Amino acid sequence: MKTILTTALALLSAASAWAQSADLDENMRRYGLVDIRSLDDGILVELRYSTEDNFVGRDMYGDLETAYLLPHFARKVVEAQRLLKELHPEYTLLIYDAARPISVQRTMRRMVEGTPNESFVADGSRGGRHNYGVAVDLTIARSDGRPIDMGTGFDHFGDEASVKGTPDTDQASTRTIEVYREYISSLARRGIISDQAAANRILLTEVMCRAGLVPYRREWWHFEEIISMPETRRRYRLLDF
Repeated sequence: MKTILTTALALLSAASAWAQSADLDENMRRYGLVDIRSLDDGILVELRYSTEDNFVGRDMYGDLETAYLLPHFARKVVEAQRLLKELHPEYTLLIYDAARPISVQRTMRRMVEGTPNESFVADGSRGGRHNYGVAVDLTIARSDGRPIDMGTGFDHFGDEASVKGTPDTDQASTRTIEVYREYISSLARRGIISDQAAANRILLTEVMCRAGLVPYRREWWHFEEIISMPETRRRYRLLDF
């Protein structure tokens, strides 16, 4: 009887996870988002929040394996992939996270409230850029899928992951490749990251900037548009599911 009950619970859990991922896919499309690989199937996707290999140590997405973004934003990521391939044909972009439902954001926020990581997770009351389909977390990988050295791993909360020393603004002059290159190079000069990691981080930042997306100052992997959060909320629809 115990074996039968255990098996039944496992089947229910698997069915629930499948239903969750199916619902997420359906809702992402219903909100007008697109699968990035439908535009360029050379871009790799490894959603970390569909695993337990993330800062919360919990699978937040179930079986979801698709990176969704608003179409105009997705096209910029595809352009960054083109630029990267032009410079290094052996490299490809590897996406760790893209659009994120506000329900997931709220759960993540609750899990870090009152901890040193709280400031790194957007408030779940109105959401951040991921919750509008206009942010992407990514790195550069080799053709076999192995990420190149960026100095820290994904979801590393610390100064070592920074790409800029001053607060972000929606002024383009403060968020140029020159600004980022100088700060990242300073991390290498101070021995915080290696010269190779700095070069790799600059490469990622350069192709993304040339495609029209810039990094969040404290996370080398997070890229967004140069517009304020109030403007983001005005232009785009919250992923309210």
